[in-house]
Amino acid sequence: MSDSQGVTLIGHPFASIGMGEQLRACARALDAAGVEYGIYDAYRHSKRTDPEYLELVASREVAAVGAGVLIFHINGDEVEPVLSTMRQRGFDFTAGRNVVVPAWELPTYPSVWKTALDAFDEAWAISTYVHESLTRAGVRSHFVGQSLEIPNRPFLSRRHFGIRESSLVFLHFLDLTSFATRKNPEAAVDVFERLRELRPLEDIQLVLKVKNGEAAAKEWTEELQERLPDAVFVTDVLTAFETHSLIACCDCFISLHRAEGTGRGAGEAMWLGRSALATAWSGNMDYMDPRTALCVNYTLVPVPAGAYPHCEGQHWAEPDREHALEQVLTFVDNPASRLSRQAAARRAIAERASNRVVGLRMLGRLQADRTEITHVTL
Repeated sequence: MSDSQGVTLIGHPFASIGMGEQLRACARALDAAGVEYGIYDAYRHSKRTDPEYLELVASREVAAVGAGVLIFHINGDEVEPVLSTMRQRGFDFTAGRNVVVPAWELPTYPSVWKTALDAFDEAWAISTYVHESLTRAGVRSHFVGQSLEIPNRPFLSRRHFGIRESSLVFLHFLDLTSFATRKNPEAAVDVFERLRELRPLEDIQLVLKVKNGEAAAKEWTEELQERLPDAVFVTDVLTAFETHSLIACCDCFISLHRAEGTGRGAGEAMWLGRSALATAWSGNMDYMDPRTALCVNYTLVPVPAGAYPHCEGQHWAEPDREHALEQVLTFVDNPASRLSRQAAARRAIAERASNRVVGLRMLGRLQADRTEITHVTL
């Protein structure tokens, strides 16, 4: 593919962050829809060590960006620094059609970032929730979704992570680099502790994957290790394959979040045929319902001052821990219901958030704009 023609994805393809995974998910979706594209690393700062990222990006990376459809996977606060960096390399923002794919977790997109998004020809929304958030801020967007499909392959075993082979395993992801209050790890720990009290003889185990596993994570986990002596704490930096393997090792992914733009962890677990226990609010409800997931009731509450960026006047969900416990007990006590819901979970992701489904939505947007793109016959 020429550097100056067709579709180019711009962002952080080698970064192990949400926006990096968003770009990679877009790439996999376009592949499934038969769209040819290039990938442009905006900053070129991230280490290129993850084999999965290298396999996806290497043959598609372009050295320069010209005309065509340019799909930026960046947020409003990144627009100026990214464009400034690219202009220093000779980039002309007016040469192509510019699409931005922002992400956000609260009900209204920050007004201070709106002007930056207005410079683009079009905005795509990764979930219905994000679409509504952008709309409230006055940003017109088109829902395309985000693919939650991950490669099917043999994964690392439970033994690799020190997880008991015999247990019903509950997994929670915590990112200490990104306002942990939103992920609400205390609720996940509390529900598991109460489950342990009610089912003291049940073979169950909690696994906590803690991102930023240096001093902050170790200090936080040391306190929990006394309360949860048989829990597994994964604080090492994992590759994409190791992360997917860890998800494959669980029986139920716990996300008692207060807000999610999409909620990749729970969705990836469902794609792998695992159960997901999640707050029934925000971006995850694009692919969850009571038939496919353990959906937890909630109450909308104001976001406390300082709990999240640009949270003034915003609200988020406080999950009902009693209802979460009821859902977990049903999961533990009713294997038939558990297996039925897990099968439905896999189908739900295939139907609503697979590579092909999301890729065809993107292709539809590209064709609706009557943009010249190169694609193969579906």
